[in-house]
Amino acid sequence: MSSRTRHSRVGATPSRQSRQSVAATPIQTQQHVLQAYKKPSHPLDGEAQRALRELNGTTLTSVKKHNKEAITMIRSTAEGVNDMLSEHQRYFDARSKKWDAGKKLDEKEEEEAIMADLEQKVDDATAKLEESLRAVIDSSIAAQRIEDALEWLRHNGPRQIEEEYESQLTQRATQRRQIQNRFGSEADEEQEDLDEGPTPGPTPLDRSQLALTGSVEMFNDRIMREQDKYTSLSLTARYARHNEYRDFKRVVHDARHGETIPLGHEDTWFTDAGEPALGVTQVVNEDEDDLVIDREKVSTKCPITFQTLKDPVTSTKCGGRGGGQHTFEKSAILDMIRTSGSHYGAGGKKSVACPISGCDNQLTADDLRPDPVLIRKIRRLQQAALEESLMDLDDDDENDDENDDENDDEDDEVQSSQPQNTRATGSGVSRVRSTQQPSQSSIAEEEDE
Repeated sequence: MSSRTRHSRVGATPSRQSRQSVAATPIQTQQHVLQAYKKPSHPLDGEAQRALRELNGTTLTSVKKHNKEAITMIRSTAEGVNDMLSEHQRYFDARSKKWDAGKKLDEKEEEEAIMADLEQKVDDATAKLEESLRAVIDSSIAAQRIEDALEWLRHNGPRQIEEEYESQLTQRATQRRQIQNRFGSEADEEQEDLDEGPTPGPTPLDRSQLALTGSVEMFNDRIMREQDKYTSLSLTARYARHNEYRDFKRVVHDARHGETIPLGHEDTWFTDAGEPALGVTQVVNEDEDDLVIDREKVSTKCPITFQTLKDPVTSTKCGGRGGGQHTFEKSAILDMIRTSGSHYGAGGKKSVACPISGCDNQLTADDLRPDPVLIRKIRRLQQAALEESLMDLDDDDENDDENDDENDDEDDEVQSSQPQNTRATGSGVSRVRSTQQPSQSSIAEEEDE
């Protein structure tokens, strides 16, 4: 019976107490709504300044990490699809030689259609990846902008609010003196009544509190000014000068064309209409002055170890436009920085003078970055050296086989050219080489005969 009673109450009308608890839920949610922002009327006290100093963008660290991973993923994807296209292009070129010789012409039309379709798909994919890369770069710049604004606010916000507060105090005192000069003692009594207001601190004559520019307004103002400055830049200045975008362009070009066609200079990467120029710029005679072409002379040896680079890193300070990049073996340059007694920059990070003669830049670990294009070039050189060594081994094996065949032929010729003696035996005729002396018993038998 009690069991039926419990089950029958499941669908019953909620009690008054439960209705009150349900009705109270929206009120609890509204407690988390931020109040409308009010300008501060006084400088930041010690607790507020400490909270501002401790303010850090933990979310920014996560955003920057994800952006870095996204950039690597975008670049490697673009590298992969263009490597695939290059591989198919080599296959297509090999087939073209047969078609030129009049062989397998029935496959030509189909292969050409496949090649054109693949090239279009790779172009479309590369364009989308390039657009995604620019969006990630914008996000990275925005995160850095927020970080810089917070850093500026920590160092300058409290002082600027204090200066504004003192300025408004001075203005208020000036207003009081002006009223006293104009109205005399009556103004003094009126001003004393105004000063007895309930709010602490100085109050203007209309009884309103002082309205100072707060930290939030300073932060937002700085963010907007820096953002407007960034968006006013051309696409060339915004992206073509960015190391990650440079790496993307160089890697895609190297995967697509290798070293057969030089990459157009970064000033040619965007059209006048503000669109990315994904294709290769036209190649004409190098002595023409109106075309700028980057022809990189890449060294694959470390200037510190004088050994072939295995894990190269390039300086972000050295070289650049008009000069070659300075690249080192990662372990070698980091060891130099680690054991250096010099420090550079506001943070006092360990640094070392650039090992390249004539370069005066001080390098820290933060000034070094991987060079994906150089890594590709080194891999190609290593692959070419491996293939050459395998070819040499094959040639040596062929030479050994030829020498063995020649030696066998020479032995056969010597055997056929030597005179031979024959003698009868019970089972037939045996042949004895003339160079071999017959036994004494055989000589005696011949004499007896």
